[in-house]
Amino acid sequence: MPLSADWNTAMTAYDKQDYAVAKTEFERLVPFGNEEAIFNLGAMYHLGEGVPQDSILGLAHFMLAAELGKPNISHVVTGLQQNLTASQLALVDTQLQRIRQQVKVPMLTSIDDNDKTKAPQAVKRVQAKYPAAAAAKGQFGYVAMRFLVDGKGNVQTINVVDSFPNNVFDREAIRAVSRWKYEASGKSHIFSAELNFILEGGVNVAKVDDLIQQHQLWQGALIGSPQHQFMLGHLLRLVNIQNSNYISIDRDMPITAELDLSVFKPMNKLEVDFSGFVGYAVVRIADDGTIVEQIYADIDPSSQVQNLLGLKLKGKIDHDVYQIMKYSHVSAHRAPWVSASFKMPQSYSARFWWDKAAKNGSNEAQRIMAAYDKRWEQYLLEQEDAEAMAWVGSRLLLEGQRAKGLALLDAAIAKQYQPAKELKKQLL
Repeated sequence: MPLSADWNTAMTAYDKQDYAVAKTEFERLVPFGNEEAIFNLGAMYHLGEGVPQDSILGLAHFMLAAELGKPNISHVVTGLQQNLTASQLALVDTQLQRIRQQVKVPMLTSIDDNDKTKAPQAVKRVQAKYPAAAAAKGQFGYVAMRFLVDGKGNVQTINVVDSFPNNVFDREAIRAVSRWKYEASGKSHIFSAELNFILEGGVNVAKVDDLIQQHQLWQGALIGSPQHQFMLGHLLRLVNIQNSNYISIDRDMPITAELDLSVFKPMNKLEVDFSGFVGYAVVRIADDGTIVEQIYADIDPSSQVQNLLGLKLKGKIDHDVYQIMKYSHVSAHRAPWVSASFKMPQSYSARFWWDKAAKNGSNEAQRIMAAYDKRWEQYLLEQEDAEAMAWVGSRLLLEGQRAKGLALLDAAIAKQYQPAKELKKQLL
């Protein structure tokens, strides 16, 4: 079973000066790479809170917290290092290496993405039916799945990775995907898909915002509650479902004290007031729609327009930065696609908060993250999580690592994970 730990328990004990419990709970969060817990352990050693004062251990924890992404502590580390001798710094390094080995989920350095270059293409996709009960209640949501496609192109075992609201749309999503058909390749493949369930008019961003405010999810997430972080991730994923704006994540933008969902709200539709453009550009416009800055441009050589400055976008202007895009294979009679362009901090993305919740001890968040992030997948494998073992084992079999793949599948079967039996039957 995955380790049982909770940030709330740790902080409650710390605030009550119950340092023995706080230390134990913070230490349980170390394997998750929780930089805040590691920093707090450093503070306890540095100040002698419930433990003998130890500047060596304190600094080692501070340095590891900085490595794992804890902001604004480099000056603390530098200041403490300057007060230690060379021999003491060597001891710090030894302790740092020891503590670092306890971390099972290192800092994310790149986004994992499966290689889909040789995967067979879908030849038939059945649209999921909208559950009548959900439609009557005005519910909207999504279901994220992974599934095995056999050599004939038929969908076999399906696993729901994440869904919201829980169990509302799962049945219809599974029923639809089970009827999908792929090109026959003679080999099995693992695919992933997300089905969105949206009523006419799209996701009601204001309603989602009300839910976040009503349950104080943003405030709870900011103070480190894994339950709030987990639910906030679902709702942020929800507002992204039918977002027509172009949004890019700026990792340098700080977490804000308040959440502003206006970046997800539909903007007035604009059109180009010129013809012949082929390519991609991000531009800034004046109040009258005139393009005053070409922020980024990748213009196709075949484009009749090579400079957008001075040209216009037409429509009711309610933003200043827009994306203009048209591929070379698109009909010459079709106008470029124009969408409002926004930058947002990482904290406006679902995975940011799911990762935080996972680090703060949420087993549910750890399982969701494992489907997208090799760090959490590896952690769950080490914890002998049956679901992780079954799907990783299947992937290893498909990659030709038969012995390792079978061992993981058999271990998942031994833990009574029923899909593992189905996967093994299909893959052998």
